[in-house]
Amino acid sequence: MKKLPLLACAIASLLGTQAASACTTLLVGDQASTNGAYYMARNEDYKAVWAKHFVLHPHAVNEKGQFHSNTDGFTYPFPKVSLAYTSMQDWDTHDKTMGEVGLNSAGVGITSTESLTNRKAALAADPYNTKNGINEDSIENVILPRIHSAKEGVELLGKIIEERGASQGFGVGFIDKTGIWYLETGSGHQWMARKIPKDAYFISGNQSRLKQYLPNNSDYLASPTLVSFAEQHGLYVTKANQPFDFHDAYATTGGQENITYNYPRVWIAQHILNPSLKTQIDRDQPNYPVFLTPTHKISLQKVEEIMRNHYQGTAMDPYANADPLGHYRPISVFRCAESHIIEVRPNLPIAIGETEYINLGMTALGVYIPFYQGTTEIPYGYDIGTDVASNGSIFWDMRKLQTLGMANWKQNEPIIRAAYDKYEADTAIAQKKMEQKYLTIYKQHPQQATALINKFEKTATDNALNVTNEIFTTLTQKADMASHFAGA
Repeated sequence: MKKLPLLACAIASLLGTQAASACTTLLVGDQASTNGAYYMARNEDYKAVWAKHFVLHPHAVNEKGQFHSNTDGFTYPFPKVSLAYTSMQDWDTHDKTMGEVGLNSAGVGITSTESLTNRKAALAADPYNTKNGINEDSIENVILPRIHSAKEGVELLGKIIEERGASQGFGVGFIDKTGIWYLETGSGHQWMARKIPKDAYFISGNQSRLKQYLPNNSDYLASPTLVSFAEQHGLYVTKANQPFDFHDAYATTGGQENITYNYPRVWIAQHILNPSLKTQIDRDQPNYPVFLTPTHKISLQKVEEIMRNHYQGTAMDPYANADPLGHYRPISVFRCAESHIIEVRPNLPIAIGETEYINLGMTALGVYIPFYQGTTEIPYGYDIGTDVASNGSIFWDMRKLQTLGMANWKQNEPIIRAAYDKYEADTAIAQKKMEQKYLTIYKQHPQQATALINKFEKTATDNALNVTNEIFTTLTQKADMASHFAGA
C-alpha cells in the first residue's frame, strides 16, 4: 500500500479537502504539574487499521549513507555518531522513517508532528517544498539521533526548514530536563519556536497556536527573516510598542474546520483545567489563551484524562449519545493509531526519570503502558502487525478490544475503562517500588539496574495483555447472558 503524501496527522490540503486525520498536543511545564515533571503528550489520529511499531534504534558509529524520506525526495546524511533512541513508527516503514515519538540516550524527547495549515497568502509568497522539503515522516529519525538538548533540536530543525524548506505545515515538541520547546512552521521556510512557560500548559488541535514573538528573549527562537518577510509581503503591519504576532501573520483563522474540528478540543481541555474560564466554544475561538496556569496542578492521570476526552458527561459526547459524527470533533477518536505521554522528572536519573507512556489505538478505550528511557529491550509483539488484523501484535490485541467496545459503548466502555484504570493504578505502585530499588543499585551495579528496568517492562506488558484478556472474558460472558438459550 502506498502511503499518501500527508501522513499521520495531516489535515486538509490547500485545496480545502476534508481533513483525513488529525492530532492533539498537550504540553505541561514543571511548575504546573503535581510532581515537578514536564509532560509532553500527543494523540496520533490516522487510520484505525494502521498498526504502529514501537522499536529501539541502537547506538551507531560512522553509519554510511543517508536518510531517505518514505514519501518525498527529502534526504539527509546519517550522523557520524547516532544516539540510541526509541521510535513509534508505521508498520510499512522497514527503515528509519515515520517516527512519531521517542527518547534518546542523551535524555531528549520529541513528538512529531501536530499538523497545521499555514495562511494561503504566506504560502503564495513562500510555498512548501513538496518535492524534497522535510516532512512529517522524516523529522524524528533525522533529528533525535543527533541532539543533546531540546533547544538544539529546535535549532537543527529550524536550520533544515530554512535551507531545505518544509513540505507541509507542522508543529513539533522537544523535551529535556530543562523544559519543553514547541516549533511551528509559518510557511515553506519560515518558523517560530517558544519555550513553554514553566507554570503553564499549552494545548493544540491542528492549528497554529503560537502568537507573540519577542526576538531578543531567550525563550523564543525563529527564522532570521520571520518578521521582515511578513512585512515585505504584506502579511503583517508592525504595530508600535506591540510584539510581533506570529499567528496573525502566518496562521489560518476562522472557517468551519476551526469552528467544529480544531478549536473545540482546545476549548474542552482548557475548561477542564481552568473551570472558571468564560470562553464560549463557538464565539471566542481566536481569543483562546495560548498558555494558561491551571487552577489545580496537573498530574499524569489528568494528562491521560485530557487525551481520552470525548466530552463525556455532556450532551456533546458523540459515543454515549450514539452520534459518532457529532457536531464537535472530540480529542479521543477511534482512528487514533497511538497516543503517547513523555514524562520528564529532572530530579531523577535519566534512565528512570524520563518515561514514555504508550497507548496503542483509541485512548478512551485504551491503556497507557510505561517505558523508561533506560529500557534496552522492547517486549515481544510491539514490532508486529500490518493494516490487516493478526495474532501476536500488541497493537491488534488492543485494537480488537476497542472495536468490541465501540460496538456497544454504553455497556462495554465502563467495563473496559474500570479494568484499565485499575491496571494503571496498580502499575503506578509497581513503578514506585521498581524505581526505589533502582536508586539503591544503579551506581554500583548498572547492569543489574538496567536488567531491573527491562524486567519491569516485560511484566508491565504481560499484565496489560492479561487484563485485556480478562476484559474479553467479561464481555463474552455478558454476550452469552444476553442470548443464552439453555436446555431444561
